[in-house]
This record gives sequence, C-alpha cells and structure tokens, in this order.
Amino acid sequence: MILKTSRFGEIEIDEEKIIRFVHGIPGFPDAKRYIILDHPNGPDVPFKCLHAVDDTDLAFVITDPVLFNGDYNPDIDEQELKELDVTSPDDRGLIVIVTIPHGEPEKMTANLQGPILINLGTREAKQILLVNDDYPIRYPLFQNVAALR
Repeated sequence: MILKTSRFGEIEIDEEKIIRFVHGIPGFPDAKRYIILDHPNGPDVPFKCLHAVDDTDLAFVITDPVLFNGDYNPDIDEQELKELDVTSPDDRGLIVIVTIPHGEPEKMTANLQGPILINLGTREAKQILLVNDDYPIRYPLFQNVAALR
C-alpha cells in the first residue's frame, strides 16, 4: 500500500503492520489506523514515527520508554489488557509519545503516564492512563544534557 505523508512523501507500507486504535488516540478520535515508521537516519535511532494512515498530516514521535527509564514497568489495569485481549507479557508492547519543544530538542519529554498499549499479535492498540503508578506526563528524556556537552 502507498501512504502519502506530509513529512516523508509517498512511502510503501505493509498493510499487515498497521496498528488499529478502536477509539483513536485521545484528541484524535477519527484517526484509527497508524503505522510505525523508522527515523530517516535508520532503525537504530531510538525515536520512531507513529503516522496516521488516513490523515497525511497526523504523526507522533514515539519511543520505547525503557530506553530512557530502565525501571519503567507500569501496572496496567487488567481491564485494559482484557480489552485488547492481551493474555501474556509476550503479546504486549508499550510505546510512549514524545514532545519536542520547538528549537529545544534537548528538552524533549515523554508521556510515561499515558503509554500506548499494543497487542503485538492482533495489532490493536489503545492509549491508556496509568492511575496506580507515579509516572510523569512530562518525563525529561535528557535529564543530564549538560553532561553531554
């Protein structure tokens, strides 16, 4: 399938890799199908793009939260797991949306309180809200940026 995007132009995607959000992502209820695209610099970059299939302008920067917080292990409500038919840890994928302040990429944050839960087998997904964990909405990804300079 050819996907026309405003950021990457026309790209070919495998329809079997489309992720379906039954209720959309909060704030974007009409966009239900997404594809995860690698960063233009390659698959080894820790940031990816969650791009809407049906909206050429809608895309989110995402990452694996464990790459930046090795202790990230949220307590996901059983009802959330049941809704996506996640029956084992091997069926479960978690990604988080990243916010990058304009002109200040060193201040990017990840929403650890609202991860996206994906059933890796069915490709069904849902952004969930963690209520029993103390993870922040704006977790600074580069907490020690001064040390990097």
